[in-house]
Amino acid sequence: MKYSILLAAVFFFFRADGQNVQKVVVNASDSLTGYYLAMPPSSGNIKAVLVVWCPYRAPESILPETRLHNVAAANDLLTIYASLGMRLLPDESALGWMNKVFASVLSRYKVDSSAFAVGGFDLAGMSVLRYAELASEHPGVYSIHPKVVFGIASPVDLTGLYQLSERQIKKNYFPPAVGDSRFLLDRFNKEQGTPGEHPEHYTGLSPFTTAAAQPGNEQYLRHVAVRLYYDTDLDWQLRTRRNGYYDTDWPDGSELINRLLLQGNTKAEFVASKQPGMRSNGVRHTSAYSIVDETDCIQWIIRELHIFSPSNPLSYVGPYTFGTPDGWRIERSAFPPPFAPAVKLTGIEELRLPAGWGVAGSEEYWSLAYMFWLDAGQKIDASVLQENMKIYYDGLIGTSLGPVKNNISADKMVPTRVSIRKVASEPDDAETYTGTVDMLDFMARKPIRLNFMAHVKSCSDVKHFPVFLELSPKPFEDGLWVELKRGKKGFKCGE
Repeated sequence: MKYSILLAAVFFFFRADGQNVQKVVVNASDSLTGYYLAMPPSSGNIKAVLVVWCPYRAPESILPETRLHNVAAANDLLTIYASLGMRLLPDESALGWMNKVFASVLSRYKVDSSAFAVGGFDLAGMSVLRYAELASEHPGVYSIHPKVVFGIASPVDLTGLYQLSERQIKKNYFPPAVGDSRFLLDRFNKEQGTPGEHPEHYTGLSPFTTAAAQPGNEQYLRHVAVRLYYDTDLDWQLRTRRNGYYDTDWPDGSELINRLLLQGNTKAEFVASKQPGMRSNGVRHTSAYSIVDETDCIQWIIRELHIFSPSNPLSYVGPYTFGTPDGWRIERSAFPPPFAPAVKLTGIEELRLPAGWGVAGSEEYWSLAYMFWLDAGQKIDASVLQENMKIYYDGLIGTSLGPVKNNISADKMVPTRVSIRKVASEPDDAETYTGTVDMLDFMARKPIRLNFMAHVKSCSDVKHFPVFLELSPKPFEDGLWVELKRGKKGFKCGE
């Protein structure tokens, strides 16, 4: 299904919890669920999108139940709250409506279709999981391709939900659960028949089928970060609802996560809430948004989407492996760095510094390795490296790594000179460069020459490419260069 034409695009603005909320109408004929709420970060810098779907009720029903939108905004994430209304099954109606909303978000906010985290509450969680599976299986058909998905108190197996509803009716203990179960079975029977009559309907729609002996739809989640959140207070279930373990969604949820782990998805998690489910009206309920720790959830999304935060650079997890030798220190920052804003290359800077980097007399003095994770499309050659490394080290010397200018007397200053040339490529390099950097050693206040090597490498990441640098006053024949190149040789691109 392809949904590129929006039915309407009407915008309203109001505030919730001190945050600007935009109401975007997609289908004006549906006053209950034909729109979504959008909460952009105040910075205006949207790094990714969090979408949370609910069933039955309007999108506004989510606002008082969680602070996800507040925490997301503080981390430069756009939050979208939307509703599936009475679209209870992950069928063409539900998935088509999700596709329309996602297409609207892409068009309205000009965001990256791969930078989406999508969650679903209760029954909406099944549709979220199924959407992610189908988007992976048929990427050309779906508006976005979520890399992060989560369910909040969500069933994951339609057959299991049908059987659970039958048990609630037979037990006939808690009237609301019995009423919900009767309603669900009536819908399922009318629209799909029973699992016994039409098992193919249930396995086709369901994101997961616990009883299946072979991998099913869940196999398309093997490269997706998945979390399932549950309030697993079994004592409360037994005392207040007369529900045993198998009267909950936990068995199917835990088995889905287990199957994903067995299929090699190490990013699949079953999350037992640290606090009991509590709705905003003060009612204790295991099906509540409060079972999600908002800060932890947003930090997880940031890690899995590889979002870089200048305020917390060491929390960044890149889509690559760049090791650190024992005893070496890591430094990471946005590129250009704060001390050299005139650098013309953009991306992320990773440094690996040996213990003796700043120790006068050490064999490792002024020896270090870099990896620049650069935005795709930037030209790299000898002249570009030469120009930018001069700007970089002029800035470094002027600030001595701090926000305050170095107080270096004029008689101590020496001009920075960088000389770089292209040489025969080393194994696994797309291009290799070598040269020297003559500059002021601001620690010893005297001139120093650093020998320089740069390695441009290709990478499967279409949005970035790595450039590795090593610098040392030691000659290239010195054994220290083996250690300096260790990170480059062990680098792996991709998750």
